[in-house]
Amino acid sequence: MRITVHGGAGVIGGNKIHLDLGDRGVFLDFGEPFDLSGKYCTEYMRPRTGRGLRDYLKLGMLPALDCYRPDLYPEDLPRATMAPIRVDALFLSHAHFDHYGHAGFLREDIPIIASPMTYAILRANSEMARVGASTELFDHVVREGKGGEPRVLVSPRGKGKEVQGRQWVITGEPVEEDPGWRKGSACCVTEGHGELNGIEYLAFPVDHSVFGASAYAVRGGGDWLVYSGDLRMHGANGESTRRFAERVRELEPKALVIEGTRVGRPLPEREMTEALVRENCRAAVEEGKGLTIADFSANNFERLDTFIDIARRAGKRMVVTHRDVAFLESVAKVDGNVRKDGLWVYRSLADKDLEAVESLSEKGWQVADPDDIAVDPGEYMLCFSFWDMTKLLDLEWEYGTYIYSNSEAYDLKQTDNLQKLMNWIELFGFECRGLAIVDGRLDFEEGFHSSGHLSMDDLWQVVSSISPEMVIPVHCAYPDLFSEMCPVRTVLPEKGRTIDLDDR
Repeated sequence: MRITVHGGAGVIGGNKIHLDLGDRGVFLDFGEPFDLSGKYCTEYMRPRTGRGLRDYLKLGMLPALDCYRPDLYPEDLPRATMAPIRVDALFLSHAHFDHYGHAGFLREDIPIIASPMTYAILRANSEMARVGASTELFDHVVREGKGGEPRVLVSPRGKGKEVQGRQWVITGEPVEEDPGWRKGSACCVTEGHGELNGIEYLAFPVDHSVFGASAYAVRGGGDWLVYSGDLRMHGANGESTRRFAERVRELEPKALVIEGTRVGRPLPEREMTEALVRENCRAAVEEGKGLTIADFSANNFERLDTFIDIARRAGKRMVVTHRDVAFLESVAKVDGNVRKDGLWVYRSLADKDLEAVESLSEKGWQVADPDDIAVDPGEYMLCFSFWDMTKLLDLEWEYGTYIYSNSEAYDLKQTDNLQKLMNWIELFGFECRGLAIVDGRLDFEEGFHSSGHLSMDDLWQVVSSISPEMVIPVHCAYPDLFSEMCPVRTVLPEKGRTIDLDDR
């Protein structure tokens, strides 16, 4: 059994981990490398769609491996230059872009294994977001060379176009059986364990800042390798991470591939849990006056449930966007929680949004018009973020409370966006909790956000509990420090270098 980390050796490297089982091979996640995309790209400058794989390969964002869709090779990218590799399946740990963001590049005959909730979130994302080849995880139109210029790839239109699907293997049964939800993809259902293409595997739910996160154990040559994905123990589902560690210990794994995201970061005075975040946000809402805005990550449904409960207890109407509803309706097919009764949908006055809101109104969703909100802003809590600030221009009011319940800025782009957000907050006269500008710099108030990753103490507790023969850290900015502190023998990965586990 051999493992090669093609992405994820750094903390923002985008996990692309290949496991060679001898006569079989799998990828453990296949995400966007944020370090490289942040280095070369901006929101409006990305690798060109018409050049298929070529831009990504030239920028080092994809490894030069022969595992990609054949329709993504332009004429000036010979497939023969790619290193041969066997890939029989892709195990997706969760629905964050640095773990799934390049999975659409993989060949259509490579099935994707994921939890029902991860499937639900990515399905909604494919229907709501602008999807390119990198995230075409379901159906896609087969690209072809442009007439007269075969170095440029285009998607044909009309009746003659060829559409390809992809098999998904779902590791559990959704609450609601909806054939339309599965349209275009051959979704098999397992019980969290099974065999696919000759590969024996186990799937384990774990706690993370997005619902549906999974860890996996894959067997090769009699030995088990365990992959954690991203996980934590301080959220509402923290017990699932503890159960995962206890169960895989029984496998006596050869190796554990685990994230070390928070290794080397400053230790907080007090570990912030989701329960503490709930109490701090509740107090801020109760102390605030006027309109309330709750700003948190779009796919952090646990935080959404927190604010729905806070709004209900405070006697406020929780208002979300029509895009949020699309995700919630998909998620409800898995967990059965529609959340419809406690929510209103914001009637955005952007022309492209009106039809979507009207459709939701016809389906029975309650709609909040900006004029209604302006009559009594104190009765409402808006689930908005920086990207929704222009919607506030439709309202008239004098004050309010803005609760920033999101992560700190980790790069220049995020810093710039948050500084602009503070300008909007000042413009509208909000009192902001969770974020401020102090001496011209961003200052994040403790207590309004909880990390999606293991604390240092919890990390070593999980490693000790699993007790593998060796540990391979990924998603880790300080691997040497990880190795010094880890209670189990550690093997440090290098991008593109193969580690032969049988020789260790």
